[in-house]
Amino acid sequence: MPSQTTASVVISLCLLAGLTAQNVTVPSNMDGIEGGGGTGIPFGSSQACRYQCLYDAEELPWIGPRVLTGVRIRPDLNNGAAVPAKGFLEISVLMSTSGRNSATSSSVFDDNYGTDAIWVIQNRVIQLPAQPVVPGNPPVGPRPANIDLTFDAPWIYGLTPVISSQPEPGGLLIEIWIHSQPSGSYRVDNMSSCTAPWVEFGNVGPGCTSAGLSPVALSGNVSMQAGSNYTWEVSNAPNSMPFLLLLSLSDTGHLYGNPAWPLPYPLFDPANPTSPSAAMIAAGFQYSAPDCWFNLDFYSSAVFGGVTNTAGVGQMSAPVPPGRELVGVTFHAQALVLAPTANPFFMITSKGRSTTVCGPLGVARMFQFYNNTGTPLPLPPTSGSRSVGVGLVLEVF
Repeated sequence: MPSQTTASVVISLCLLAGLTAQNVTVPSNMDGIEGGGGTGIPFGSSQACRYQCLYDAEELPWIGPRVLTGVRIRPDLNNGAAVPAKGFLEISVLMSTSGRNSATSSSVFDDNYGTDAIWVIQNRVIQLPAQPVVPGNPPVGPRPANIDLTFDAPWIYGLTPVISSQPEPGGLLIEIWIHSQPSGSYRVDNMSSCTAPWVEFGNVGPGCTSAGLSPVALSGNVSMQAGSNYTWEVSNAPNSMPFLLLLSLSDTGHLYGNPAWPLPYPLFDPANPTSPSAAMIAAGFQYSAPDCWFNLDFYSSAVFGGVTNTAGVGQMSAPVPPGRELVGVTFHAQALVLAPTANPFFMITSKGRSTTVCGPLGVARMFQFYNNTGTPLPLPPTSGSRSVGVGLVLEVF
């Protein structure tokens, strides 16, 4: 068991570090990224609410103990519209480590508490700040985290292994108990449906088309989440034609692994576009596809197939494997479409599209609205609705 002297030294060092600690975003993956699913829970009601968010330790942008003196909640972008202030609310805030994580969190509020649970704000009256118009078409988020909840006294995350020989905490728990609030909407940023970052890569020229069409376009769902299906869509393609979708974890390298054929690699000879490139000749093809390129290595990619509809649009869906470790992993895709009238090789290609898995993050939300009026006063809830991958985006300081 750690000695009292050891615990005192650790606490002193944490408090000293806390003097210079910077604001950090929780979950760390949401730093500078809009959550993609604003919500009126818990501030968009006239009812009282008991509300918890549990963040897995892996979602925190620090390791080991950390002094927290407050949190700032991020409001929703709300399409850039101005939002009036809302007040006044009476709230209490509890902070705790937890032996649970998002997957094992309980709908029973007290079951999520650790041994260091403490109310850091008690029955404080606050006003939620007004939010200005965010310019732009479309407006770009996120908004600054400015719903400021400064604690009555500092609280230290992660001390339980030092002072009581307990295992490392499974996560950080914050509970916001709204004892009363006036009617009116007020949305906060929320992670219910993350927006997957994506970017185009590689080449395609204006001549790589079917007659009268633009080059083949490759798009996809807004959100790519581990454990869910993701759909890519091919458009600007000939109608009722087969297509292939190449899928890879790398957008660099060489065609067929040959160092002489770096990606992106042309399906034509750049010096004489009517002739095939060296790789095509080596593969036994005698025809070219001017302005068309392999942006992924066909040999090392997973290959899926489909057929376009009468509008020249085709879709292909695939399950993204489950697991928090996939968040942040990027999948690279390219479409190849049969086009008998486009060029002598009968094929046109798209640019590549890279999409990054954005969730679900290791976060759980538990909440319950309730009526806090009446005679006698109703008992506050002891349990509530539980959702995984959903929760506030906030900064700690």
